[in-house]
Amino acid sequence: MKVSAHHHPGFRVADIERAARFYIEGLEGHWQTSPMLYEGPDAEEIMGGIPGTRFKVCHIGFDEGVIELFEFVEPSAPTGATPDHMGKIIHFAFQVDDVDEALARIEKAGGKRYWPQVREMELGFKVVYVTDPDGNVLEIIDIAPDDLVSKLVEADPNNAPPAA
Repeated sequence: MKVSAHHHPGFRVADIERAARFYIEGLEGHWQTSPMLYEGPDAEEIMGGIPGTRFKVCHIGFDEGVIELFEFVEPSAPTGATPDHMGKIIHFAFQVDDVDEALARIEKAGGKRYWPQVREMELGFKVVYVTDPDGNVLEIIDIAPDDLVSKLVEADPNNAPPAA
């Protein structure tokens, strides 16, 4: 069976148009679908059977990959940062060519620094954590996943995966 963890994450946002603008302006995304309203029995089933559920959803694409934005119309709940140790998803990483340039675009588009500064790691890559306007934590990194794993194992062989 072939499995890819590179399909799409879904983010809960308070205002789908504002969130889409952030990802388009801050990370050079593009619309793949316009916001669509889901309501009625299908919406209730999709969200676990909550009566009266209504939500908007859209897709924002990048050079590689897609994110899905969800705005809950009913039941409405505030968005905001969740402490790392309490969230189910701690962050979502975006690979970029230039972390400093991406950080400047993200801040201009309404994102905020989660870490106070960009970190230049000893293994030869740069990384910073930021939040989108809804508090979703994003990792901005300039190294490919396979290259990162190789460097981690090379630096400390104890990081190698367990033998099968």
